[in-house]
Amino acid sequence: MENSGPSFAFYCVAIYLVFISVLGVYLAKRVKNQEDYAVAGRSLPVYVLVGTLIATWMGAGTVMGGANSLGYQFGFGVAIAFSLASPIGQLILTFISKKIRRQNAQTVPEVIEKVYGAEARFISTIIILLAYLGVVAYQFLGVGTLLQSTLGISVETGTIIAFVVIIATSLFGGLYSVAYTDFISCLMIMVGLLIGVPLAVCNAGGFSAVIARLPEGHMGFGNLSFVQVLGFFLPTFVYLMGDQNMYQRFFAAKDEDTALKGGLWWSLLTLLIGIIVSIAAITSRALYPDIKPAQAFIYLAQHGMPMFIGGISVAAVAAFIVTTANSFLLSIGVSTSWDLYARYFDRNADQKKMLKVSRICVLGLGVLGYIMIKYFPNILALQMYAYTMYGAAISPALVAAVVCPERVTKLGGLGSMVAGGVVTLVMEVLKKQGWGFAVTYPSVLPAVICSILVLCVFQKRSAA
Repeated sequence: MENSGPSFAFYCVAIYLVFISVLGVYLAKRVKNQEDYAVAGRSLPVYVLVGTLIATWMGAGTVMGGANSLGYQFGFGVAIAFSLASPIGQLILTFISKKIRRQNAQTVPEVIEKVYGAEARFISTIIILLAYLGVVAYQFLGVGTLLQSTLGISVETGTIIAFVVIIATSLFGGLYSVAYTDFISCLMIMVGLLIGVPLAVCNAGGFSAVIARLPEGHMGFGNLSFVQVLGFFLPTFVYLMGDQNMYQRFFAAKDEDTALKGGLWWSLLTLLIGIIVSIAAITSRALYPDIKPAQAFIYLAQHGMPMFIGGISVAAVAAFIVTTANSFLLSIGVSTSWDLYARYFDRNADQKKMLKVSRICVLGLGVLGYIMIKYFPNILALQMYAYTMYGAAISPALVAAVVCPERVTKLGGLGSMVAGGVVTLVMEVLKKQGWGFAVTYPSVLPAVICSILVLCVFQKRSAA
């Protein structure tokens, strides 16, 4: 069904961006000290916790990559397999959510230091900064590209608008602003998906009509092997287990029970979203077989949904990107101030001074991310190696530190982080050179195995 979606999408996206910017600045009045800024005063109720967990995790990749692109390009089964990585990992995190909340920390490196020492905290902080800054920079460009397609402005102008909105929702109010604007964004995302996709399927003649128009085998795994499907599943799963953004939200929960309830709803709703996005992807493939895979959801929203819902769905895409960007920016800003400045430069800084430093770090890193995407894209390409290695280097040691701190050792933790990171980088280099094993298997698989083995080899031995 064709519609005048682009013009209506203009208003939806514009209103959304203005609204969350104003709300983000307004919520800054709740922030009185560093703990308010970093972990929302450890006060988030269940509904806000669920909203911010969903909005932060379900980023641009959800509707421009991931299940969206995989479902369009390879098949429904591949999209579902990829989507399952998130709820499975989230259930595991939920299972240990009370222990995460009990850490009473602000950052992942702070938790790591409690078990593995100051050196491990420093290493993990640097990895987080390198990995997350690249993500922030690419989100600026992602919003800019989206605004070009919906508002008709240049990518450069759209990137500047993205910079202003993302800064406004993270700089002043910290996690208070980010969490509550995430909740609003999550509501819009759910409306766009839960109403828009079923309507698009109906407009296509129903689900049976969609299936009938798909290429043969497209409801399964296409021509992909089990190992190739595992290559889509495993990196997401491993990364999720150590993602600082998720841990910070559990740190910010009102109490341990809130963390547990929030985690359960998070995993259930993420599973639902993954299924709906997968259905949207194959519906788009059935209706529009000649578009780029990354455009599957946006094109379906603009051309396959009623104008009103289509406009909200396009705005939801903006919400996916913005909520990811401001979360990552806040995360590295807090890490810089808390794990570097307070740890190595001013151990006696009070809460108000740390609040000021955190805001300066968020602004400075936001400007740096914009400069990098604008003038130094080649550096970002190298920097994304750090993002690739994050899961293998951080996740096993972090989960062990939370679950069984009495069993692991400082040497095991440091060795695990180094082994996971080095093996990942070596595999990525060998993959580019066409080495058989590296091409066949995902880099994170041998990296995680090595990381876990190091933890086990150097664990504490019980007395005989």
